[in-house]
Amino acid sequence: MKPLPIRIRLTGWYLAVIGFTFMLSSLGMYLGMRSAIQRTVDRALSARVEEMRQFLWRHRRVSRSDLPEHFRQSSEIQPGEELFQVADSSGAWIYQAPMMEPLRLTCAEQRDHERSERTSSRSPGEDRETADEAQPCGPGALPDPNRPSQYVNISRRNLNVRLLSSTVEVSGTYYLVQVATVLTPLYEVLAGFREIALLTLPFVLLAAGTGGYWLSGRAMKPVHDISSTAHGISEQNLSQRLEVPAANDELRQLSETLNEMLARLEAAFTRVMRFTADASHELRTPVAAIRTTAEVILERHRSVEEYEEMVRQILAESEFTSELIENLLTLARADANPVQLELSSVDARSVVQEIIPGSEIRASHGGLEWSVSIASQEILVLAERQALKRLLLILVDNAIKYTPRSGSVRLTLRSAATQAVFEVMDSGVGIMPEDLPHIFERFYRASNARYINADGSGLGLAIAQWIAVAHHGTLEALSPSGQGTTFRLTLPLQIVSSTGRTL
Repeated sequence: MKPLPIRIRLTGWYLAVIGFTFMLSSLGMYLGMRSAIQRTVDRALSARVEEMRQFLWRHRRVSRSDLPEHFRQSSEIQPGEELFQVADSSGAWIYQAPMMEPLRLTCAEQRDHERSERTSSRSPGEDRETADEAQPCGPGALPDPNRPSQYVNISRRNLNVRLLSSTVEVSGTYYLVQVATVLTPLYEVLAGFREIALLTLPFVLLAAGTGGYWLSGRAMKPVHDISSTAHGISEQNLSQRLEVPAANDELRQLSETLNEMLARLEAAFTRVMRFTADASHELRTPVAAIRTTAEVILERHRSVEEYEEMVRQILAESEFTSELIENLLTLARADANPVQLELSSVDARSVVQEIIPGSEIRASHGGLEWSVSIASQEILVLAERQALKRLLLILVDNAIKYTPRSGSVRLTLRSAATQAVFEVMDSGVGIMPEDLPHIFERFYRASNARYINADGSGLGLAIAQWIAVAHHGTLEALSPSGQGTTFRLTLPLQIVSSTGRTL
């Protein structure tokens, strides 16, 4: 099934949380009210027991037969406290209030209630009749001084009564005092609260759903704005950015992340467009030269020597074009898969030894002094031999190409701490300070290099930089004013442990 929109899901969660919170709070208030009512009633019953004790103390010298009359007079003075009864030490009732007799409390029922009070709770309003109902709780219900006061709930004739039984001692005589109060009005209040809560629940859920839908819409508005702005960004307006909210929240982080992604996309798109434009420009020149030479050949019949010269020009331009295309393919593959070299353990000295003969011949033809300095100890690096060799040849070729006759070119290899250091130094024209930050860019050629040597496409150093990064190394150029140029390549060394393992 297709997932619901996030706004609907947020509304549903909000509705569920509000509904659950309302029901939980209503239940808590209901239980709290019932507990508060019971505590208040119990305190009132305890106070009435204390009044009974004080009454019996004041009438301790009154005879057994006169006590009922005094209780009757007391009940008339306090009509709200007519639910009580008192038994003497023999278990016989001294006095039962008139409202107490219709309840017909039995000893067996009181004992059942006491047991149920300890084991389980019973719903109020449930009427309970027993087989012992005809037996009054008289003889046998003796006061027990060791027995704690006992609270029980009793239902009788649609009345809910809370009864407290307590033993009272007056001048060495023990009495059983039972006081009660009717809970029915209080339970009716609780029932009314319960009905109100249940009737209010649908309206609360309706209000919560409406408010949740509105709130989720407000919360999702920034996301909608971000989506609308992002939808309108294309290759024609990649420079456009999303508006960043002022609040430091998740939406701000999302906007900043998307803006950073757009900046990377714009840089990549610009680089591709510039690369395409530069490649087209660079390829146009040799293709035009080849076409022009071919057209000149076809204009008229020429001597064999003229044909040979023109074919040599076409061959030279073809070789330059082939080299340019190969370099373009190399950079294109590097862009598609930046880490595509298979590195293995290589002795850097052997790579340097391989390029020495050809480099020495080229330097000699250019009238340059060539020198090499290689460390005597083994220098192991993780490298792809042909790629590393190509990098060094690019650096040496540039040094020879841009150094005037009688100059010098020097290649060195040494180890420093955990790195292998290659350096190609020349005494040539150097690189202008304003050109140094750009020399590793594709198709970029320093201003003085264009006049000294017109050949070259400006891709060699870009390829060298890519090879250095693919080897987890760095390539930098140093060119003090008027003192030539030094290219320094550093690669991490492979360290061999005492056990012969390569680390």
